[in-house]
Amino acid sequence: MAYKESRRHFIKKSAVATAGLSLGISTLSVACRDKVLGGENTFKVIRNGRSLSFKLPVNLDISQVEVRLFSKANEYIFEYDDVSPNAPKVQNEQTKDVWMAGFDEQADIRRNSGREQRFPTVDIAMNPDMEAIIEMNVKEQGIYDFNDTGENPVAAEIRIPYEKVEYWGNSLILDPKTNSIAHFYLSTKVEVADSKVSYQFDVLRDDWVGAVSIHQVDTGEFIASAEVTWDGTLPKVSTGSGVSRERMVAALSWATHYVLDCEDTKSDSATKGGEYLLYDLSAKTRLRPAWAWAWGPSAKMFLEAAALDGVDTEVTGLSQEALKQRAIEIGNITLDRLVTDPSSPAYGIVKTSATEASTVDALFLVGWGWMPLYRATGDQRYIDAGRKVAEKLNLLMDEHDDVWIPQAYEFHKKEWKTIMSFESSMGLPGLAALYFETGDDYFKKTTIRLADLLIRAFEKEDGMWGVFFYGDKKKSGPVNYWTKAFGYIADGLIEAHRVAPEQGYLKKVQVIADAIMETQAADGSFSVRFDRDPEFVGVGEKATTLWAGLYIRIYKLTGDKKYYDVGMKTLEWCMDNQYFGEDPAARGGIISRSWPSGINFRHWFDVVVTYSVSFFGNSLAEALSLDEWKKP
Repeated sequence: MAYKESRRHFIKKSAVATAGLSLGISTLSVACRDKVLGGENTFKVIRNGRSLSFKLPVNLDISQVEVRLFSKANEYIFEYDDVSPNAPKVQNEQTKDVWMAGFDEQADIRRNSGREQRFPTVDIAMNPDMEAIIEMNVKEQGIYDFNDTGENPVAAEIRIPYEKVEYWGNSLILDPKTNSIAHFYLSTKVEVADSKVSYQFDVLRDDWVGAVSIHQVDTGEFIASAEVTWDGTLPKVSTGSGVSRERMVAALSWATHYVLDCEDTKSDSATKGGEYLLYDLSAKTRLRPAWAWAWGPSAKMFLEAAALDGVDTEVTGLSQEALKQRAIEIGNITLDRLVTDPSSPAYGIVKTSATEASTVDALFLVGWGWMPLYRATGDQRYIDAGRKVAEKLNLLMDEHDDVWIPQAYEFHKKEWKTIMSFESSMGLPGLAALYFETGDDYFKKTTIRLADLLIRAFEKEDGMWGVFFYGDKKKSGPVNYWTKAFGYIADGLIEAHRVAPEQGYLKKVQVIADAIMETQAADGSFSVRFDRDPEFVGVGEKATTLWAGLYIRIYKLTGDKKYYDVGMKTLEWCMDNQYFGEDPAARGGIISRSWPSGINFRHWFDVVVTYSVSFFGNSLAEALSLDEWKKP
């Protein structure tokens, strides 16, 4: 079925307003504003790009003051299971169990529990002498856990040292949730020289707004305050309309710009130099910097942009050589995440998220990141590390008799998962790329071995795949028509076909691609689930950005123009929905407002997913490699 229209009208001018407007200004913001700006003594903060500074005369006989920095992003500190006002108002069979049975019910259980998880935002570049302060409304004895550093008794004032604070979204678990946050801010002590306080601090976003207050160190007594506003005007941006080489190159420039700004820049962060997975427009914050498998498509996009004539270096902010170096930096960081302890069950694979190491996710990183980097640099480390991952995969297939492999090793539980997802097909591109770069039959045989294992485990009579294979039952569950995940299946089988054309993998790709093609909306997008209307599950921007390139790749293999037509139509939707609204941190991205907006939380909030933008950039590069779009 072809859907008449998709839920994308909201993106044409700008995204929804901040969480304060969408959820209602909380008592936190009112109390914070009264506390910070309540005094008569005020001063002015000077803005120079992302650098803010002030000079304040101090007539008191003191040698030091406390400077407190409040971000407007913390006027509402969102909770893990917040309900978006954009969610469908009608509950029916299409809105239920979008991903897997019981998922939404678990959210309801959490909402009704006495525990909650909130995400204070740090959008200021911290100095090591800074600390985060959480002032609490304490109603009863309880505990808190900040960034999984351990449970501690809750107190009226909680002081979090620099090394335990992350940039952007930080996790704060409160139990019980009757104890609430009164204020969240950063604090530092500044010397008074010649009866004057001079201070400069840097922020992480162009349009940072908030407040600054000055206090006596010993007593906390208020001295002066400043409200920091931003009246900047963003330039109008349009990459044009329709499909042209110029528009595709401009769109790639902006996609590159967006992803470059997702970098984790905190000097002591475990993921420094990696990328935040999400930017939440409602909460005005970035989230989840530990999903290393998703950095591969970004590195590949940077390499593609660095090699392409016409990419706008003023938009990207980097020269093309610097773009290549940024890709290499990502490669080095991901190589460092390889588990090298021979005693670890995860030895030889990559820590691909905060708590897991996944063999197939690591191989996705090999295919989408390491092998493009190997071609660009000749660095043998990428081949050597890729071989370790392949060897681990073969050991797992041996251990489980070629019936299944565990999806991931969970470090916090010290055990392997007992399920395998159909997204295990993500491992095939890495194995195939290793074969193409080395010519080693070991990688060809491993590619075929994994592809055939997955087909036996998941494929149904109609060519669709079940969503989970259960290791204890040795059988797969039902199909859930998750459009993005079927893109990973197609991606893997395309590469398996290139390795072994005689195996018939391409026909299996076409069965899936043809079924999904029939559900394309008139505007070129795809639903989150291709068996359901996007009105109830949302437009799958991750799926749409991925499938744009997949259809072009299938066209290259088959010569069938229907795949070209669908691919270019899909790519046009992506360009039409690239964001150039009033939030500078989101510009160049593609906004999701769907059930899986934030992958597994923030349902129906406006969120940009970094790998969606990277898929978009790589799909543009795929199209630009066709003869008809190459530079004349």
